[in-house]
Amino acid sequence: MFTFGKLRGSWGVLGNQALPEIYPFAVNFGTSTYSNPINGTNNYINNINTLGYALLDAPNPNITWEQSEQANIGLDLTIKNNLTLTAEIYRRKVDQMLLSRPIPNYVGLNAPFINAGSMENRGWEFSANYKKALSGKVKLDVTAMISDVRNKVLTLPGVPFLDGGSIRTAPGQALWSYFGYQSIGYFADSNDVKNSPVQFGTAWSSNPTVGSKPGDVKYADISGPNGKPDGKVDNFDRTFIGNNFPRYEYSVNLNLSIGNLDISIFGQGVGMRNNYYSGTGAVPFASSDFAASLLKHHKDYWTASNPNARFPRLLPSGSGGNNYVASSHWIRDASFLRLKYVNIAYRVPASWFKKSGVPLSGAKVFISGQNLLTLTNAWDGFDPEINNANAEFYPLMRTMTVGVNINF
Repeated sequence: MFTFGKLRGSWGVLGNQALPEIYPFAVNFGTSTYSNPINGTNNYINNINTLGYALLDAPNPNITWEQSEQANIGLDLTIKNNLTLTAEIYRRKVDQMLLSRPIPNYVGLNAPFINAGSMENRGWEFSANYKKALSGKVKLDVTAMISDVRNKVLTLPGVPFLDGGSIRTAPGQALWSYFGYQSIGYFADSNDVKNSPVQFGTAWSSNPTVGSKPGDVKYADISGPNGKPDGKVDNFDRTFIGNNFPRYEYSVNLNLSIGNLDISIFGQGVGMRNNYYSGTGAVPFASSDFAASLLKHHKDYWTASNPNARFPRLLPSGSGGNNYVASSHWIRDASFLRLKYVNIAYRVPASWFKKSGVPLSGAKVFISGQNLLTLTNAWDGFDPEINNANAEFYPLMRTMTVGVNINF
């Protein structure tokens, strides 16, 4: 039954110094545009924009390579020369992680890279390939693969966490996980606002521009200064709300030949993944450098007759009170299945050309398509493979090609 089998394993340690800065340990002077709000170097002298140089990046003379220890064990099996199975589990532990540690803007320098603790990736992979001539004219070759990996920060010596605003790195969590408030729906009416925990220090007010109103996002009171709910929503109620590491990545590649007809199909997907929507994609009328407008899906906003809307109540000019703070309300399911590639080709037999007198030795007619179908819960027009989508991107193109290959 088994025609081949192999048990394998490996272990090794590698160093990594891959950073955008070439010399993060040294003091380097560079240029930056005058409009840079943190550390622009150009200045005006006699009404002329004059090029200048300055220290832009905070150096770290104590920085070292990060160390990556990797180990894996795998099994390869072949059954009756037609079915090949491969299974593998692995662990990668990184010590002395190279991370950018945020610093206040008033320092006037870009954040330095530091060696900030350790993390690990634990995962597994499984693939199967079946290849067989089903008859004299029918040949099948299909490969399927699925894998998973879980990322976790292990230690951050000297600090409890690294804060990046809406993202945070902390022991026990995935690297740069989403960090914000827990959304529990919308306020249904004024009484709902009055009877709920005070949101961000502002209680119910009859003033239409002050405090939470019906149709605003309601946030959960999960903690306080003493670690217990305290009847108000503030910074103590922020928590980890997800991460964009993909889980359960899979693919299928099918090649089928039936006589002179060749069919190739490739599909791929992700079984579990979070994505954070913000900016133009989440906020109606929001814009930074173009005319403000609505996207089609923004029309599904809260009203008394539409309480389960996708978006909170509609407000002008990209404003939204506390509706657009980092929260689980804007975390969306980014799992997907995509029909990535299909190709159908027919090889015209050489004997046909000989009989017909056409001076050709061969020809192939084909039709192919890319990105033909995507099944996902992502919003229409959003590519689930793009992290932290804000709708300011080119849509994924669906391509169809028809052609003929001719051999003389």
